[in-house]
Amino acid sequence: MNKLWGVLAAGVLAAFVASPASAAIIFQDNFNRPNSNTVGNGWSEVENDANDVAIVNGRLQLRDFLPTTIDAAASQLGGLSSVGLTNITLTYDWAPLTASESNDVLNVQWKRASSSTWITLAVHGLGGSGSFTTNVVSLGAAAANVSNIQIRFWTNVSQSDEGALIDNVKLTGDPIRVVPEPASMALLGVGLLGLGYLNRRRRIA
Repeated sequence: MNKLWGVLAAGVLAAFVASPASAAIIFQDNFNRPNSNTVGNGWSEVENDANDVAIVNGRLQLRDFLPTTIDAAASQLGGLSSVGLTNITLTYDWAPLTASESNDVLNVQWKRASSSTWITLAVHGLGGSGSFTTNVVSLGAAAANVSNIQIRFWTNVSQSDEGALIDNVKLTGDPIRVVPEPASMALLGVGLLGLGYLNRRRRIA
């Protein structure tokens, strides 16, 4: 009977305690598709020439030079949802497109669809040429449990052949753990005490 009581107690406790869960994927894109001047997969493009924002050799290319702040941009404007998730994290690989000046930069930002203000997550200097670098950034508490996240990558460069390459974009979040309310915990305690009392009576009998 003691063994049965222990099994029942363990089962009740397991029902009330949430186990850790792996991160959920909100959005991902490895750009592993044929070369194209259209990025696809929900990306919006800001560019001067048709091939400034494009898929090139399985990567996202941002290349442009305009007399404006944003030279070339790719934005994921599909209203990505983090409902039920927290700790929203953006992971991506980036590299300079060509040898660049020290003031050439790649900007990474996010916002809610209902907001007009983009929040900067990272600014990468594109000076010099180099291999791909992986970057991981947190979107912060404001991005948790909302239905309309948008992200974008954009460059500000000084020559028409300069820019950046992006690869392996992934937006993830951790499931929000449900914490039992005090009343539920009290009910659990009463139930366990009741099981113990019945077990004790049976042993005495």
